[in-house]
Amino acid sequence: MDAAIVWAALIIPSIGWGVLCAFQFNNKYSGFLSGAIPWLALLAAILYSEYGLPYQGGGASLWPIAQLFGGTVAAAVGYFSYQLSRRYANR
Repeated sequence: MDAAIVWAALIIPSIGWGVLCAFQFNNKYSGFLSGAIPWLALLAAILYSEYGLPYQGGGASLWPIAQLFGGTVAAAVGYFSYQLSRRYANR
């Protein structure tokens, strides 16, 4: 799969969750949720591909590293889009 498609599939839903949390949730945990939901969704997708799908060959599994870097990007993008949406909504 092309790297741009993978990053787009990671970043675009994270932006959506951040905006959704900014406009739908008005409690003290909405900022946490805007970062946690994309991180956990990526974790679920990685764990499904590792343990739910048949073995596809290859070398060592690097899913913890993928979760570390991809999950960090997903959580950061979700939280920053939440912050930008909150600032835009408060104008």
